[in-house]
Amino acid sequence: MSTRPNPPRRIRVRVYENRPLGGRMHGLTLDAPAIARQARPGQFLQMDCHPSLTLPRPFSIMNTDPETGMVEVFYKVVGVGTGYMEQWRPGDQPWVLGPLGSSFTEPPEGCRAVLVAGGVGLAPLRFWADRLRQRGIGVTLLWGLEAETVPFATVPARIGLPGGVIESPLALAREEQRGIVTRLASITKKPGFFHGWVSDLLHQVLEGTRGADGPVHLYVCGPTAMMVAVTELAKQWKLKGEISLEGTMACGFGGCAGCAVPVYHGDDWRFVRSCTEGPVLPLDQILWHIPEVNTNSCNKEGERRSCL
Repeated sequence: MSTRPNPPRRIRVRVYENRPLGGRMHGLTLDAPAIARQARPGQFLQMDCHPSLTLPRPFSIMNTDPETGMVEVFYKVVGVGTGYMEQWRPGDQPWVLGPLGSSFTEPPEGCRAVLVAGGVGLAPLRFWADRLRQRGIGVTLLWGLEAETVPFATVPARIGLPGGVIESPLALAREEQRGIVTRLASITKKPGFFHGWVSDLLHQVLEGTRGADGPVHLYVCGPTAMMVAVTELAKQWKLKGEISLEGTMACGFGGCAGCAVPVYHGDDWRFVRSCTEGPVLPLDQILWHIPEVNTNSCNKEGERRSCL
């Protein structure tokens, strides 16, 4: 099970940089020493985007530097809140609550880590890939991206990847330099990319590395449809792993239960809060479709219990 969260702190932080990355994506760097010291891969921040907005917005942490106190966030402008964030300038001091939620746990001994990201779901997995590599664990990072331009520097891939059949593949420059295998996927045909869904790329990689040293342990974050596809693939290959849920949250610390998601619970199911029990949960625990309630078994009006 994922590790428990740190007690959250609501503090003012200073915007160090808010860099446009193309495709309405931005790299936000915050001067936030207290958060940088505490944050773990998979955790997130609740950010007050503007005084006119009642609710904060959740964002996964992409990287931290405890020595400099810097915290990195990767976001895409999709609505009112992120529209305000896009206007932040160096020196602005937004309110932030965090770090929040659970974090990733290391794979079992002898396992290889394969990280599968979609869109801005790259953020927590990039953070985790760095930590895994620092601990001497082999890491492969697959990223599905539909933006016209890649928001981070790329280089021709030098580290081989069995099964990843891509002509002249590109890799993320920072990860390549650190010994992390990376490959990119898009349903639009692009030079250096795998042509198809990132889940299809994962299937090819699994086929190509069948019988390689150590079993695969998956880590996943991205759009729901992509996470469902990877979960189904994991079932076929009998793979374990963890998933970081993306979604809107109101409070971020379990008070409102507005982010509840269904999970398996023995032979039944129940709801957990993705902001506290999650956002990182076991891959095989998520119930993507809630079973229909059998109303015939509900107690009738006037009895002590009911389905409502």
